[in-house]
Amino acid sequence: MSGVALALVVVASSIHAGWNLLTKRATNRLAFLWLVLGAGLLLYAPAAAAVALRDPPVARGFLFVCVSGMVHAAYYYSLSRMYRYDFSLTYPTARGSSPVWVTVFSLLLLREPLTGWGLAGIGLVVAGIAALQIQVVPGGAVRWPVAEVLRGPAGRLALTTGAVIACYSLVDKAGVALINPVLYIWCSHLVAFTFWSLSMRRRWDAVEAELRQGRKAVLAAAAGQNLAYILVLFAMRLAPVAYVVPAREMSTLIGAVFGVCLLREPFPASKLGGALLIVSGVVLIALLG
Repeated sequence: MSGVALALVVVASSIHAGWNLLTKRATNRLAFLWLVLGAGLLLYAPAAAAVALRDPPVARGFLFVCVSGMVHAAYYYSLSRMYRYDFSLTYPTARGSSPVWVTVFSLLLLREPLTGWGLAGIGLVVAGIAALQIQVVPGGAVRWPVAEVLRGPAGRLALTTGAVIACYSLVDKAGVALINPVLYIWCSHLVAFTFWSLSMRRRWDAVEAELRQGRKAVLAAAAGQNLAYILVLFAMRLAPVAYVVPAREMSTLIGAVFGVCLLREPFPASKLGGALLIVSGVVLIALLG
């Protein structure tokens, strides 16, 4: 994985963790995310139009745009269902499983050249995300809530969501080879927003309330969400998607740091161990992948 691709992913991960922190503070996260997607379309429309004029897209690239938009809509649907369970456990499980899905699909479908060290790095990142969820309860006993989640419907939903993340990552890898990432993600989000809006018709009260309470947060998250993924898409042009996706999970580590520094969440030894595993995995991918 090149240094440029790694730098793009690290910056994107920092931005991703930032706008996710804004989402975590929202009153109604589903309404907030829908507003973020719509606001992003407005904010980035001039840039998308300028790119379309300067760098005309390949027509068949819009097939990937449509598929990506529909898969992103499915992702947001899965996300909305995960809110019914403990989101602090289901979301990391989904994000942590996605590198595994991407690696399998990448080897089988894209035939990307992955080294043994690169695969080891992917494994370390996944292990690190899992370790971040380990808890030490009073009395010194160790508890891993993710194991409990995986045994129930919440776990199956989280793993399905991880597979959906892998699907749009693979589709986007192929799509940005044909269309500039700025225009690509704008068109993909337009398709996703259109489909997702159909399920938001019964939630207008929540949408209006969220808009009144957090308009600035919506705009900041919209700018960050799009910029972060645009950087990831540019990285996908430079490196195998099986390396980009796990390296992108640096955002999980950065999010944990934000939680400790800004939300005063505890930072036990398990989180430190998980952080070291993630960093080690990313270093392996960057240097030997």
